[in-house]
Amino acid sequence: MGSIRLLPDILASQVAAGEVVERPASVVKELVENSIDAGARRITVEFQKGGVRLIRVTDDGGGMDRSDALLCLERHATSKIRESADLAAITTMGFRGEALPSIASVSRFRLSTRRHGEVPDEAGTLIEVEGGVVRNVSDSGDAPGTRIEVSDLFFNVPARRKFLRGEQTEASALLAQVEILAVSHPEIAFTCVRDGREVFRLAATDDLAVRLRDLHGGEFLSRMLPVPPIEHEGVGVSGWIAAPGEGRSDRSRQMTFVNGRIVRSPVLSMPLREACEGVLPKGLHPPAVLFFTIHPSAVDCNVHPAKREVRFRDPGLLREASLRAARSAWGTGGGGVVAPDDSEVPEFGSGFDPLFPPIVAGRHGTGTISLGYALQGELPASRIRETPEGDEDGISGIDPSGGDSDSSGASFTYLGRLSGRYLLFQQEEALLILEIRAARERILFERSLARIEGGEATESQSLLIPETIEASPAEVAWIEAHREILLMAGLAVEPFGSGILKVDAVPAAASALSVTEIVVRLVDELRTLGEAPSLENSGREALASSVSRLAAAAGRFPAGEESARMLLGELLSCDLPYATPLGRPTL
Repeated sequence: MGSIRLLPDILASQVAAGEVVERPASVVKELVENSIDAGARRITVEFQKGGVRLIRVTDDGGGMDRSDALLCLERHATSKIRESADLAAITTMGFRGEALPSIASVSRFRLSTRRHGEVPDEAGTLIEVEGGVVRNVSDSGDAPGTRIEVSDLFFNVPARRKFLRGEQTEASALLAQVEILAVSHPEIAFTCVRDGREVFRLAATDDLAVRLRDLHGGEFLSRMLPVPPIEHEGVGVSGWIAAPGEGRSDRSRQMTFVNGRIVRSPVLSMPLREACEGVLPKGLHPPAVLFFTIHPSAVDCNVHPAKREVRFRDPGLLREASLRAARSAWGTGGGGVVAPDDSEVPEFGSGFDPLFPPIVAGRHGTGTISLGYALQGELPASRIRETPEGDEDGISGIDPSGGDSDSSGASFTYLGRLSGRYLLFQQEEALLILEIRAARERILFERSLARIEGGEATESQSLLIPETIEASPAEVAWIEAHREILLMAGLAVEPFGSGILKVDAVPAAASALSVTEIVVRLVDELRTLGEAPSLENSGREALASSVSRLAAAAGRFPAGEESARMLLGELLSCDLPYATPLGRPTL
């Protein structure tokens, strides 16, 4: 007898569920997309215990009769496509016919639906499924539309359930998914209820700005600029993008939609980074909510079971449209640059910087120093001189210790500052260039790491009057789940009502920044560590690095030789003084 055999239907559905249903947020995505395809104008999402105990999605869409209700639980049963040609022009959110049977196979599933039919007294249909097995089919008296309840997710697949994160983390991911769906369809009213408490209630609107304000707050919207509707060779773009200088360390606030479907693609996100060269420092990404419209035949949605990825027939058109959208909002249609804020320090020698106009500084060969930048500030031009002939590196070696155990920097001659960003010292025939922000980052990192490894929190400064700031429900849930980590970073913050955070203390070294900026930047930094950052092993270093980068950007470095020498001495006293935690040279 051969070794190949057909899988039982239930097992096949559980395998499919592994591709479609990764976590509670995946369930919500599939169910809400079905509601949108059904023409719903009001959608309510309720969940308990992060969505593991219960997810309930109710809509006022078209509903189903009994035969369709039973058929929708069969694998590959769909009303969205009829023939292979339909795959070339998909206009709906779903079309595979895998979601409902996959979800029902790994949960206790309850479907109640009733058509908006011509017969007013027509009864609805109630179907109860447990682990993929239909347990009950009966009449239902619910209002027209559809209600689906998914409880005890992965109760029969414990191997999958153990890979779920904690309740707060799953709740944060689920709320983020609902927010994306609500932004993608502002014409639909959304209500979200968590553990019996209403998180938000969004009225239907034809104005995207209203939906963004209702979800993320007025302060978020005030930092955004509208993107005038543009069209480029059949690709339309509209939406909102961050004002120049506004950036986040991750792309969590970048939402790009193609024909109403959320799409995460470098084709759309990389041009935004390219457009803001000179507007944002490296490593930051502009928040954006952009809607792209393109002929359905030019995009292939059928390349991933969960529809997270798409393929474009002509990626260049999408890239150019994304680039034009950003530049039109920033008024830099020709690619003109806006100088970054002085508090942002570029890598030395990283190329042209608008704050450092290039100059000619002599021959480009052995025995010649070519600075390549104009000197500004305290350093007189007479300080520029050639190095001795025969020095293959173009500069003599530097001994930071001065040949003895003194690490105070007393053996260096202070020359001055370069554009407020670099300190210049001389030691015999050597020139030492110290990057102020990088040096502060290394010093603060070692101080913070020593405290965290000793079980102490980073030094914090209590606010005389606690401040409140606006945040999205997903961000509030994430902060609530990671309050202990934030406390170790010196940030005391907690939820304070719907969409509001109360801040009681901030990291002392970063107190020169606004409270909002501290919270946003520190949370962004920590979220890049993953969904569940911890204080184990590398987590401590990552936390200290996040705090030090935030603090190094705060405030201005005082002028004068005394401050310069103090910074150099503190840097040379570090265990590893030559680079930041991420490897950028300090001197």
